[in-house]
Amino acid sequence: MTKKGTDKRTQKRRNTIYYLEVFDLESGRLLGRLVDITVAGMMLISESPITPDRTYKCRMSLPADILGRSNILFDATCVWSRKALNSDFFEAGFRSLIADPGDIDAIEMLIQRFAFSDL
Repeated sequence: MTKKGTDKRTQKRRNTIYYLEVFDLESGRLLGRLVDITVAGMMLISESPITPDRTYKCRMSLPADILGRSNILFDATCVWSRKALNSDFFEAGFRSLIADPGDIDAIEMLIQRFAFSDL
């Protein structure tokens, strides 16, 4: 499945300086590595295809303690998935469903501390 239609994103996604790991809590397996993020969504790169229109229970390991957290737990729905330009990998876009305001604050801090600034 490829990304459809126009980009409806309201926030600019920011690339992080680390490929942070995101795990599927139900299987315990690595879902993928973070490519870019906002408080509302993220893009992962993965070695295996990710099923679109499915909600995953996720854990993202943080590069350092942020607001007392070393991980963030959240649900994320895969909105699109496709083969990456490097055909050994897959890309997938997610909409995050984070309910805990503390986790949203931690993601905002992650973006401030570990994301590339706009040029």
